Amino acid sequence: MPSIKKKSIEVYLDDNNKLNFTIIKENGKFKKFAINYSAKIDDKWHAVYRSDNYHGFVHEQRLWIGNELIPLPEYESMDLKDVFDIFFQKVKDGHARFRKYFEERKKNGGG
Repeated sequence: MPSIKKKSIEVYLDDNNKLNFTIIKENGKFKKFAINYSAKIDDKWHAVYRSDNYHGFVHEQRLWIGNELIPLPEYESMDLKDVFDIFFQKVKDGHARFRKYFEERKKNGGG
């Protein structure tokens, strides 16, 4: 019988930026993951970026552009823990830039 564990964590980078992670492990090995970055703009939380493998493949969503799933086949053969670590670092390092893109689009009538 497989041992399946789901863990969800919310981390505030500051008062206006937060990350949500969900990790599902089976027998200690990563099976699914999701990384969500949200920004508080004008007192309202907005989803800005997401990376996950919940649709059966690794992809990201750059929500300042749209909801389109952008497949990332170059990560499919990698260990999912490594993929999670790569995207965790990407969001941690890039969240301010992602927020700027989202705010610019919102200001220009998008989003």
